[in-house]
Amino acid sequence: MRKVAVIGVGLHRYGKWDGISSHELAHTAINRALESAGIEWSQVQSGWCGHTGQGPTAGARLFYKLGRTGLSITNVENASASGSYAFRGAYSDVGSGEFDIALALGIDKRNSPFSTIKLTNGKKNSATKDNNKIKKAKKGSPIIKHFAQVTSAHMRKFGTTIDQLAMVSVKNHHNGALNPYAHFQEEITIEDVHNAQMISKPLTTLHCCPTGDGAAAAILASENVVKRMGITNPVWVSASVSMSETNLSFNSNEITAVAASEAYKRAGIEPTDLGLVELHDAFTIEEIYVAEQLGLCPEGEGGKLVEEGATAINGRIPINTSGGLLAMGHPLGPTGIGQIAEIYWQMKGEAGKRQIPVPPKHALAQMVGLGGTCIIHIFSR
Repeated sequence: MRKVAVIGVGLHRYGKWDGISSHELAHTAINRALESAGIEWSQVQSGWCGHTGQGPTAGARLFYKLGRTGLSITNVENASASGSYAFRGAYSDVGSGEFDIALALGIDKRNSPFSTIKLTNGKKNSATKDNNKIKKAKKGSPIIKHFAQVTSAHMRKFGTTIDQLAMVSVKNHHNGALNPYAHFQEEITIEDVHNAQMISKPLTTLHCCPTGDGAAAAILASENVVKRMGITNPVWVSASVSMSETNLSFNSNEITAVAASEAYKRAGIEPTDLGLVELHDAFTIEEIYVAEQLGLCPEGEGGKLVEEGATAINGRIPINTSGGLLAMGHPLGPTGIGQIAEIYWQMKGEAGKRQIPVPPKHALAQMVGLGGTCIIHIFSR
């Protein structure tokens, strides 16, 4: 594989955007990514579109509005990890040598004619108000019940406390309040988390992420393009690892651990080399056990990691400086690329008020998708 770098990213803020079309969401993200990269649409040779509910030919319909340039177009659907897999496809296109510049788009909108996304929160982009207006259907969700059971099991086995779980939500809402692209942009307290509506004990609504609308785009380029454009301090993709469950009774935890081990090997780094992690935290317990599976702390000590402040923006290993799925939001298709955008900004020193004091040299993005898939990307500068 050739060396591949991310040279530009762009987002449309996540949230509930009933008056904005899928085209507007997508084109906002793409145009911002093009501007960030300093290139024109006509220079993009390959376009990947990750989504869960935009229907057949979504990529063509969205890309053609920007101009029919003859680019290669591929659509990806892989549940929560759809955007991450679109990014992997663009990375493979450039790394293989077939194309020099590729675009990865993540897009989803709840009221698209094809959409299966159901908004679980209220009308405003407010953490406390939205999460306390969760629909009754959500209460009976098998996913909610599953993660409530996972949470209770982790608490029993390792002594993880409800306060530690709440601290994950508080931290990520603090980060989201600093992120202009986040669905939720207000801070909350531990008491807010405890007092929010209970949906499946011990999980209140503030232990859970919102779904909604949004778009995210990333532009990838080969090393020769990076050199030709004179890009300094590029963000290189140093590993891309994808795997799924096997007959060996793997669960999402074990998949992450195995995929991370392979990713570290390919990138030539150790977990201690990471300066930032963006991970799938649809529920607070996920940040805790995924941190353990990534080797950021021993098994069972993920709760202590957040309680000690190690995962804060100025901590030893910042996690989800974007606000994570809990506050940044989880529109599904865009989510994985939104993680990568955050990593790009942090590594370039462009994250504004949520900037890590020392821009990380190595960072990791982890996503899982319903159906038993896990994908991990490592970035280096």
